[in-house]
Amino acid sequence: MRRLLTALVATALVVAPAAVAHADPAGTGWTLVFSDDFNASTVDTAKWNYRTDSKAYSTQRPENVSESGGTLNIALRKETFGGKSYTGGGVVSKQSLRYGYYETRAKLNDGAGWHSSFWIMSGDGSTTFPASQRTEIDAFEIDSITPNRIHHGVLTWKGNGVSAGKSYGTTYNSSTIDSRDWHVYGLDWSETSAKFYVDGALAYTAPYLPSDWTHDYTNIWLTSIAYGTVPDDTKLPATVQFDYVKYWQKDYYLDNDGPAAYGYSETGTWLDSTLTGWTVASPTRYSACNTPGNTATWRPNLRSAGNYQVFYYKVAAANSDPATRLDVTSSGTVSTTTVNGTSGMSGWVSLGTFAFPSGTSGSVQLTSSGTGCARADAVKFVRA
Repeated sequence: MRRLLTALVATALVVAPAAVAHADPAGTGWTLVFSDDFNASTVDTAKWNYRTDSKAYSTQRPENVSESGGTLNIALRKETFGGKSYTGGGVVSKQSLRYGYYETRAKLNDGAGWHSSFWIMSGDGSTTFPASQRTEIDAFEIDSITPNRIHHGVLTWKGNGVSAGKSYGTTYNSSTIDSRDWHVYGLDWSETSAKFYVDGALAYTAPYLPSDWTHDYTNIWLTSIAYGTVPDDTKLPATVQFDYVKYWQKDYYLDNDGPAAYGYSETGTWLDSTLTGWTVASPTRYSACNTPGNTATWRPNLRSAGNYQVFYYKVAAANSDPATRLDVTSSGTVSTTTVNGTSGMSGWVSLGTFAFPSGTSGSVQLTSSGTGCARADAVKFVRA
């Protein structure tokens, strides 16, 4: 179980939040991959883009975002800019991430009219409706008019603000959580669900399967905008603060396309297939049919040594290879499995559990048998 963190109240912007231990994700095998403790004097623009869109009642400005006293500070102001009467702000990670545990510690503002959130979605902050948006997961959304009311949820998009139709979420009033105090908010996103935590306690679990929609790479957003109701001018200027943000990874998914194709390579002749893979709209490849010796290799960059169960995603079809060879290389040894792509349903096939060192020495290699068409989509390394 996650260690419960004590929520501490900062009495003023210039007072840094008292030091607390960060909550670790549940279980073992996690590796910290991305983090910012906001201990610098300026925002690290190597890590972050600024949110700069105009939406609802506010325009978001880089000038409203600063670091001091160990926190990221988002100033909320009554000022005319970009055709709006108020300004807010936020940051969006430049690094794109997928499955893992995300966490921040935040203290929100007093006074109606502001919508603060910790969420993940593809984008650079210039718009909340980028063409690339597919998955949106809101670790928390809170409107300042109701500081005890919290929303967690999953939304799916076709890009450019067009809904893909699937959504899961909950909104609830808490008798113990006041968002104007410091609280820890966590999101554990896996292949089958999104779990939402507040102060280490599980608050909600949303089902979210790859068959629901595309599970894409996303960016971390820490933002506050004027939204929902006209802001209370008597409470301005105000500040929203984030103490830190962290992302841990445990499992590794490698595709034949996109950001997760960093370790994918082919030899021989391969072509794009019309068959989709393990997540909605995931493209797959097939080797020259009835030709032996074509290979596809997935080589993960494991950040932590350990035991991993390895899976190959079988794309089943009548003309698939009935004897696809899969070689798992781990710690200098090779284990071979033969998969019949013509039988059963498409889905993950376990190749066994193996000990891997950290780094890129481990791999899965597919070799076509010479009968039918070998198919390559994805493999995954799930920490045992």
